[in-house]
Amino acid sequence: MGLYYTALEVLRTSLLLVGSILIFAGLAQAASEALRHGPGPMVPRQIVAHAALGLEFFIGASLLNLILNPTWAAVSAAALTIVTRKLVTLSLNRLARES
Repeated sequence: MGLYYTALEVLRTSLLLVGSILIFAGLAQAASEALRHGPGPMVPRQIVAHAALGLEFFIGASLLNLILNPTWAAVSAAALTIVTRKLVTLSLNRLARES
């Protein structure tokens, strides 16, 4: 059973790492595009799209954390991550409608 929890912990940490890298890469790419072409409508879309994808990985990590540590704090952290992801998605949809 210890190997199972260790594997889940490694997977959870990997999901957090990949999500963080995706968000950081999106911010860096949007910043370099803004420096090259100036601020435009694609910069915020790119940031929000990468943030949404990174938050998908965070949601997976939060759900794995619920398996590893089923407490009310873990439940609230997972719920907060899901709500944040939903707000980012709504923002992305609004940006798409405006252009």
